[in-house]
Amino acid sequence: MQQAMRNEGLRLQNYNSRRVFSKSKSAPRYIDRLRRSASLKEAELQPLTYQGELQIYKFANLAGAYAVYDKEQALQYIGLSRKVDASITNHMQELPELTHAVKVFPVENPTKEALVDAWKQWVEQAVQELGSIPPGNAPGETKWQARKASPMKQEIRLTAGKGITGITIEQLVDQVVKTNKVVAFVKGTRAQPQCGFSFKMLQILNENKADYEVVNVLDEVHNPNLRDIIKTYSQWPTIPQLYVEGEFVGGADIVEQMNGSGELQKLLTKKE
Repeated sequence: MQQAMRNEGLRLQNYNSRRVFSKSKSAPRYIDRLRRSASLKEAELQPLTYQGELQIYKFANLAGAYAVYDKEQALQYIGLSRKVDASITNHMQELPELTHAVKVFPVENPTKEALVDAWKQWVEQAVQELGSIPPGNAPGETKWQARKASPMKQEIRLTAGKGITGITIEQLVDQVVKTNKVVAFVKGTRAQPQCGFSFKMLQILNENKADYEVVNVLDEVHNPNLRDIIKTYSQWPTIPQLYVEGEFVGGADIVEQMNGSGELQKLLTKKE
């Protein structure tokens, strides 16, 4: 699929654009509105965070073409995916400085041919509007399409999901904090944080190349009532929360400030 994208990028002038989706009467209003906006220029530009909350959920279960914009609303890349939300999340993690908003062109029947056709349609429109291929789609460009080979760590689960006896969740939290050098309690998973503040904290840890563990406070099956328990444990009212060497460091704002001052890097690299 990626090879098809690269090959077609060199033959845009020969493409005869056509519509590749049909309107679904049962689609939610938001998705239905997206489907009516086949034009790249007319499609709605969606910020990826709003008041600290991630907006990725809007693209759940969508396949199609998508356009990525930086904070100046300059088009950076047009991609295609059978899981648009996962692809956008990947770009946010690997290229955060270039991934601030998106436009999406859903494809209802996402065959390879339909996805490539939708992608070609938007790339051709971008060339007509801007006079050149988006920088991320330029021949030889790889950073937008390259995937990191190293597998992600799994989140720590406090229980096996079958209930516990003889020990409390508070005690399990204490064990996790004191037996792991760096632990982030966040909303969501390492790969798909569910709020902008959790995403920001994980992004900062990744930028510092920290070796860290993640606990998902939203996983009620394996971490029951953790969302409230961790606030009591730390005496801190918000999530995410970062712990280093068994000590509470702070929430998203404090971690961001410490990162800007260089204090966080010193803490993360401090020898035991």
